[in-house]
Amino acid sequence: MSLFGKPGESKPAAAPTTRPASSAAVPASAGSLARAAAATTTCVIGPKTTVKGDLLGDEDVIIDGNVEGQIRISRDVKIGPTGNVKASVDAQSVVISGELIGDCTAANRIEIQASGKLTGNIRAPKIIIAEGAMFKGSSDMSARHNAS
Repeated sequence: MSLFGKPGESKPAAAPTTRPASSAAVPASAGSLARAAAATTTCVIGPKTTVKGDLLGDEDVIIDGNVEGQIRISRDVKIGPTGNVKASVDAQSVVISGELIGDCTAANRIEIQASGKLTGNIRAPKIIIAEGAMFKGSSDMSARHNAS
């Protein structure tokens, strides 16, 4: 059969198009997928959730609920407008829109937004306190000390 279904010259059947096994479309290893997922994941503690105890992790954390205890995150922590935290916080960066009662240490920066309230000592190389924010405590803008 020819090109448009008319009788005539016959052409060999075209081979189905498939990707070769060595193409870039081959899935990555499970280890690299886990690293990629960890690099983009965010833990959210919702407004109707209460956590009591230690919160440890290696992903960004958004707190819109209640946390009591200690927070040690190797990435960023954001306390949302409905967040209420009674804990010491140690993270890469901390943004406070809700309320934090406890000491706060960050490797990069701490930001208290206009709706934020922080009662406790803070330590970070960069500290941002917006107009209207509430802060009671002492501040230290030296680099974070590594615990031995």
